[in-house]
Amino acid sequence: MNPIRTSLCVSLLALSPLLVQAQTADPKEALKSAITLNLRQLLGDGSGPVVQRLLTVKPDPGLSRNFDVGKVTSALFGRQAASFAPDCRSTTTAAKEADEGLCVVEAGNRESEAGAYTLLAFSKNIGAGNLMFARRAAFTPGSDVLPQSAKLSDAEAYGQALKFLGLLGVPDGDIPKPPAGVKNPLPVRSLEAGAADEKGSTVARLTLHKTVSVPRAYLVPGGLLKDPTSGVVLQHVIGPGSATLQVNDAGVQFARLDGWVDAPMDSKLDPLNAKSIKELVDEIADDLYGEGVRKLGTLSILISLRHAYPNPEDPNPPLCPVCGVLRPALQVMVSQPGPGRVETSESAFMAPGLVREYDLVNQVDNGRATR
Repeated sequence: MNPIRTSLCVSLLALSPLLVQAQTADPKEALKSAITLNLRQLLGDGSGPVVQRLLTVKPDPGLSRNFDVGKVTSALFGRQAASFAPDCRSTTTAAKEADEGLCVVEAGNRESEAGAYTLLAFSKNIGAGNLMFARRAAFTPGSDVLPQSAKLSDAEAYGQALKFLGLLGVPDGDIPKPPAGVKNPLPVRSLEAGAADEKGSTVARLTLHKTVSVPRAYLVPGGLLKDPTSGVVLQHVIGPGSATLQVNDAGVQFARLDGWVDAPMDSKLDPLNAKSIKELVDEIADDLYGEGVRKLGTLSILISLRHAYPNPEDPNPPLCPVCGVLRPALQVMVSQPGPGRVETSESAFMAPGLVREYDLVNQVDNGRATR
């Protein structure tokens, strides 16, 4: 198998995963100790200062305002005869609720084994932020002619990916910029394939395409915090949504947006209701323990803005029916086995890893704080 070179933007990492080897008689107390250690390093004495910084984030208007279906289909299908599915015309269900399904646009024969085919599918209520695009060129089955190896550089692939996201209406402010001086600033990797002769000798090595993985993150005015491990001041906070694109010399051939929801900050949040370290430790430990976590191999806690639904009785709800709001949160990732080899059996069960989110601010309902 050919190695794949991966580049990551370090400004997105709130904390590197920490190996936790707490050995006590009470597994829940060990869990609390490990969480407390992480949260103290991340938040200090409480979440209030971080919440105040996060509330200064001002997301730019997103897909619900910027997505132009005519412009997008014209750019992606060109002179191809594109057909829209009949249900694209309605954005509500029979129950008069927002339809969270996809509108499908096609050109070519999907069932053809060798014909050209193009697909675009996007949320009928585009504020939900789900979209997929795929282009398949025509080809000759059984041909022994090798495909052309992609010649474009990582920087060119990344540039084309950003241009494609701009076409969709993704604002520049949703895409983090790498800090100066990073070793591998671009989140690009190559998919390579090789061809061998009858003797097993390599006769060709091809780059089929470049894969660009774009996380979503918002710039925090003045910076979010300093990473205690590296000393780097983190400028971004991760947000809901991710994008994956495959690019070759002919341009973007595949793209997928997942959960790139168009949501404003929750205007009802009050930093005075930020949770204490003890509240967060108790909440996280109770939840993980209830999910069966008894041992920690690795534990990673990141600061994030999570997608949430506003109070249905809010007199000023978001204009987009599926957009929701953003709330400061912790994204907790737990792996019980740890990095080493694990032997499992029916008598030695090991639960899978978990990714959970927890609000940093208590929600207030009729004067009472709720979680």
